[in-house]
Amino acid sequence: MDATLPRTASWRSLLLIVAVVWGASQAWAWWRGEHAVQSVQAHAQPGDIMMFTTTDCPYCARARAWFKAHGVPWRECNIDQHEACKRIFDAQGAPGVPLLNVRGQWRLGFDADWLGESLAAGRAG
Repeated sequence: MDATLPRTASWRSLLLIVAVVWGASQAWAWWRGEHAVQSVQAHAQPGDIMMFTTTDCPYCARARAWFKAHGVPWRECNIDQHEACKRIFDAQGAPGVPLLNVRGQWRLGFDADWLGESLAAGRAG
């Protein structure tokens, strides 16, 4: 009997397990993203979301694209272009952008899950 046959079967089993776990994690990430989109779309009202940005921030550009792609009402306050925005941003002591203010609660970085959960709960935090 060839000793490589059990070894090959073991590798195939391991690869199958890895593929199933990877696929499940991708499906879970997709579902969470879709759930966040639906929650934000259902609960966001004009004036609820203010995002403090800079002109050259790639994370801000990604968040901006997400808001636009999903038709979510939001306002942008660019700290490079508006002194009033810069003063508000500086008062928060945040180390970077994007900085979101959602119904009076602050969050550094864009997180659709947090945004959806906060808006659905009727508050941010």
